[in-house]
Amino acid sequence: MSGRRVVVQAPDERGLRAVTVDGAPAGSAWSPRDLRRQLRRAGLAPDTDLTDRASVTWRGADGTLWPDRTLRRRATIALLVAGLLVSALLLADIGMVDALGALTFSGRLSGMLLVLSGAVQAVAAAAVFDFWGKRTLRYSGAMVLVGVLIAVGTEALLMAVWFQEREWTPYLPVFLALSLWSAWAAWTVWRARAWKGIPYPRSFTAGVAATAVLASANFAYSAVYQPHAALFHFKVQATFGTPKRDPERPVVYLPVKLHVANDGAVPAYILNSAYLVYGRESVFDGKKTVVEQKKWRADTEDRADVELHVQPTGYQVINSGPVVPVDSWVAPGADYSTERVVQIPTDAPYDLVMATVSVIFMRGDRGKVDDELRYPVFSWKQKTDRFFDCAAVKCLDYVLYHARVRHNNNIINVTRRPRYINTYRSFGAPNSGIAVLISPRDSKGHVSADAESSERYGVDQYDSAVTEIPFATLLDPGRSPAP
Repeated sequence: MSGRRVVVQAPDERGLRAVTVDGAPAGSAWSPRDLRRQLRRAGLAPDTDLTDRASVTWRGADGTLWPDRTLRRRATIALLVAGLLVSALLLADIGMVDALGALTFSGRLSGMLLVLSGAVQAVAAAAVFDFWGKRTLRYSGAMVLVGVLIAVGTEALLMAVWFQEREWTPYLPVFLALSLWSAWAAWTVWRARAWKGIPYPRSFTAGVAATAVLASANFAYSAVYQPHAALFHFKVQATFGTPKRDPERPVVYLPVKLHVANDGAVPAYILNSAYLVYGRESVFDGKKTVVEQKKWRADTEDRADVELHVQPTGYQVINSGPVVPVDSWVAPGADYSTERVVQIPTDAPYDLVMATVSVIFMRGDRGKVDDELRYPVFSWKQKTDRFFDCAAVKCLDYVLYHARVRHNNNIINVTRRPRYINTYRSFGAPNSGIAVLISPRDSKGHVSADAESSERYGVDQYDSAVTEIPFATLLDPGRSPAP
């Protein structure tokens, strides 16, 4: 050994023995084999006699005591690394969706925080090898501690959000497994006293706590407060233009102006829309002087107005159709105006011509729909029973739009069953109009009405006031239509 002096220290609490050569640190060893490796790196011969007490000094224990539990230590490393990497991938998978596609700044910030947390956990997984190894890096324990604390906090958040609905989701087994793993990892890191070596443990703890509070507050703001506090309001309106009679045919042309405006503070998707122009047929009796009780009740049940001399006998749809394309995006302050021309025979038996507009919106700060919604399904061409129970409109033709709806915070998506939207426009009296269904699919794949899901995604229908014009006004060019 050329007179070089080797000292092997007593095992520490993990079974690792420090080694010095000529008073200079030469590393540490778990076993005699590992000791020879450290000596070769220090320039000693591979066949160094470890029993030569003149050259090798054993302190605290001789060369037969190597208390390292290799299998247990390696199993701990494997479990910690696997758990941290799975947690990192989960957070990246959840957060990337919002980081790249959220419609609000707070939503994107939430996504970036999750992606950043996953990156920290990936670094912590690498630090596990050093901290449960020979601890050559000063802050490897701190990195492992941060990674485990992130897992504890995020799994607690995910399970808390999932517990609100307790619905099956493919992510649930991962949540449960990582929740159990994070409890074990926290106990393991605590026993290993990973916080040792941190220069300012109180500042470190305060920083981790502040980051957790910031992430939780941002999630609460983007997923709970903001989608409920922002003003959501639309104005929909139908008005009549100036009618004109055809000089050759017995037809009156009646312009109908349709207007949809977002005068709130929240963008929205158009899930469906329709305008309806219809004529009212009535029986007139100018001799009546008192509203009979039977008529009063019938008129009150049918509509708000009660008329003395007029008894409506029926309504006939003259024109109907969409107003705004399905899946259109309407930003705050934007409006959409269009005009239709209705052709009515001059000998039509109507006393009033009426128009109304209906639009179904979904708040853009709560969710978004897949592009599939843009493609219609026609009941007379394709079988639609797989989408919903069409008993309510089985006697009518309808155009159906179907797609998945996703919450604007992806944490909600991964902790809930998928929601789907069915929105359809039906034809034929008396049930012409539009409707929307939103819910998870049932065992048959049907989508039904679910008030809670509609509220969660901010789905609402706006109907304009009914615009009326006397039919006689259309026949007399000298008269102007009602404003």
